[in-house]
Amino acid sequence: MLQIEHLTKIYGEKKAVDDLSLHILPGEIYGFIGHNGAGKTTTLKSVAGILRFDAGEIRIDGTSIRTDPLACKRKLAYIPDNPDLYDYMTGIQYLNFIANIFGVSAADRQGGGRRAGGGGWRGMATLRSALS
Repeated sequence: MLQIEHLTKIYGEKKAVDDLSLHILPGEIYGFIGHNGAGKTTTLKSVAGILRFDAGEIRIDGTSIRTDPLACKRKLAYIPDNPDLYDYMTGIQYLNFIANIFGVSAADRQGGGRRAGGGGWRGMATLRSALS
């Protein structure tokens, strides 16, 4: 369940999101519709833990994005409209990023890791290709 309570995000003099409250129960589907600058992307980035907000609370399955952002990020997926992050990452940085998301230990990232299917990064890359 997603709970947004009194979410506010301010950029300089502009309130991009102003006191938004929204509860989405499991199985419900919502769409954000609005003009440019209405706060759609700001809200979604705040929910995903990518953007800090000025006031309010966001909870995912009862867990606060402020106090335990990692636990929240493990429970949801965010696909950005522009995947700019990948333009600035090397191949190994991307693999570390994915490994961090899935909780692969540093030991398993080196040769022969069980979760990587054996072979360290090579096994992980093979596993990643198989899952794509």
